[in-house]
Amino acid sequence: MEKINLIIFLFMMSLTFSYAQLSKQNLNLNHPRKLEENTNETILLGYENYNYSAPYDFVYFDTLFYLKNWDPNNISFILGDTVENNYTIDAVVSYEKINETTKFTCIIDNDNDHFYDINRYNSRCRNSEEYEYCNYILKYTCELNITGKGVPRRINITTNFTNKDINNVSKISDISSSAEALKREIVSLKYQTRYFKILKNANFTSQSPNSFKIKGKGLYDDDDSENIYLITTVNDSPKKILCSGKYGTDSSDDMPYYFLKSKGSNNLAGANLNYALLNYTTDTYYRQKTMAILDFAENSKNANGTILPPKVEYKKNSGGLSTGGICAIVIPSVAVLLGVGALVFFLSRRAVPSPPIKTIGNNTMGVVASSESALHQ
Repeated sequence: MEKINLIIFLFMMSLTFSYAQLSKQNLNLNHPRKLEENTNETILLGYENYNYSAPYDFVYFDTLFYLKNWDPNNISFILGDTVENNYTIDAVVSYEKINETTKFTCIIDNDNDHFYDINRYNSRCRNSEEYEYCNYILKYTCELNITGKGVPRRINITTNFTNKDINNVSKISDISSSAEALKREIVSLKYQTRYFKILKNANFTSQSPNSFKIKGKGLYDDDDSENIYLITTVNDSPKKILCSGKYGTDSSDDMPYYFLKSKGSNNLAGANLNYALLNYTTDTYYRQKTMAILDFAENSKNANGTILPPKVEYKKNSGGLSTGGICAIVIPSVAVLLGVGALVFFLSRRAVPSPPIKTIGNNTMGVVASSESALHQ
């Protein structure tokens, strides 16, 4: 009976051990990431408008910020002079013979159209109480005196913008993949954007590691084009993805949307497209001066705008466990059961002690007497 109890105890311990192993593997699945809402965001979008002024030995470029969901009554610091609107950017400037670590000083110029709401002809978002929140584009001009150093061959931005203050009341909350892609291409950014639009509430209608299709609101048929370059990074390398854009009706709900579709085959796995820039590079003057911002819906399945890597399929049994989960249960259980079997075998091989021999004198004498009586007959 003691052997049976021991076997049952060891078997239950093996099951407990296996369950603990499986529960440990699945611990992260039971605690999904908590999403926190942020109603006031400042996103670093990218850079543009590089210039080198030879007579004065200055170089400068613009840094673009997207102010999302800002209260119009909290932007007076941009329009007025009550706050010092400047900050610095760390960079490495490569000249013909030397590389120099230096700092650009970035300032805002209110007289040069460096601040405006996304719909530039709608002035109601300037200190107006008619709107609870508004979206703005903010440009800072960053400049550096390079007297006597020659012509810059390359400028690489090295500042870590995460949570960086760009003034006393605005801290950077996100950095677009376009900014990451453009920070090493400053000297080639000769264009200057005049018009900004937002493809808002964007969602993937389809995606793969090689292509994607996105729909959203905010762009219309006059934004249709076959030559749109989406600026992003893939595996930390800059990438321009040729896309087409078309305004039309979605058959799923008969509602109008703007559809953005990648062209050709691309290596896109892991690319984050949220707040990425769409550059209209050809056609009319208006298109050449237009940038659109991809703004993914916060409640969408892929709210962060990331293109997912290829799925890895795992075989599952009827209970739904993957191969790894089955192994996590079976291997410890087999090991413990083998131990139990060895212990049982060892116990069964042990010698069983014989009971002590009792001396029963009277019975022995009776047997002898009976034997003798039988011989005399």
